[in-house]
Amino acid sequence: MTTINGFSDSQESDLVNEEDMKVLEKSIDFIPEYWMQNITDDKIDENYELKQQYVEESKPIKDEDEEQYYQELESSIPIKEEFAGRHNFQVSLSNQDSSKHWVYSPILKKVFINMEETLPLRCKWDPPEDGLLLRTAMVFSLDQYASDPVKRCHNHMAPNNPSNRDINPRVIKHVVRCTDSNSMYEERNEHLSVVTPLHRPQPGSQYVPLCFKFLCKNSCPSGMNRRPTELIFTLENSERTVLGRRRLPVRVCSCPKRDKKKEEAEVIEAQPNVKKRKLSMPVGKKMMPSCDTHIFSVQLNIVGKENYLSVMKYAYDIMAGQAARTGQFEFFKPYMDDILRKTP
Repeated sequence: MTTINGFSDSQESDLVNEEDMKVLEKSIDFIPEYWMQNITDDKIDENYELKQQYVEESKPIKDEDEEQYYQELESSIPIKEEFAGRHNFQVSLSNQDSSKHWVYSPILKKVFINMEETLPLRCKWDPPEDGLLLRTAMVFSLDQYASDPVKRCHNHMAPNNPSNRDINPRVIKHVVRCTDSNSMYEERNEHLSVVTPLHRPQPGSQYVPLCFKFLCKNSCPSGMNRRPTELIFTLENSERTVLGRRRLPVRVCSCPKRDKKKEEAEVIEAQPNVKKRKLSMPVGKKMMPSCDTHIFSVQLNIVGKENYLSVMKYAYDIMAGQAARTGQFEFFKPYMDDILRKTP
């Protein structure tokens, strides 16, 4: 039988015998393929080691003081610990006296302000060099809600809301706005923040004035839902490295002076040197109402997107109201979050 080359099986197997092959390899300096493979692998390993050594040697070296103050914003849970850093970063109110639309509580170290009103602040750092940034983010004060992003409620984010007229759609869900036109609105791990470039203070001044507004209330059911909030200010360089951090508790409400007085009274009553609240229920004061905690699953076919959103909002608001009246936020929160996930 012949092969496709025209030789018989025996002829093809004897085309080059073993001794002739050795002579041929020696005469043309032939190197077997598996030798070439081993040599190539050795070269690759050698080049990799040299490259790896170069990368490691070229890494910037930071001293211990820099590592103590510098921290990248990569965590999904915002960091709230304050530190002034080597720039002695400070944020303060322009005026702590009572105003018509906002008031500051020295006892609580907290600001109470009306929605859409301006809060004037001062930023100070030393030396007052150019090229730095101020990142301002609103977060929940309680640790159990630290990973939840603070966003505006459905009503205030609605396209027909007057506050959203001529506003970039990416900015609409931000509660905190800076009046500086150079501010940039960012979203990282669903957490929202506004980044404002900082310039050197004007001659004769040691600080940079900035103004902020708040476009949602803490009492909004489908937004902050009565959870306490605070502002986190971070001083950053152009590489977004944190150089300092400050915090300021803020409550956006309809009656700042009334809410300030109420929260201060609660703190004073909790002090050990002040007479504690009586355990007996005062006359005329009702106990927290209980509610039905049975879970019902409902599947509906709803015509129209706006009708669907209205039904989802109604269901959310009902549970948010019961959670507020009974104080059972932890029980209702998973079901309220499920509604938010199903709302486009």
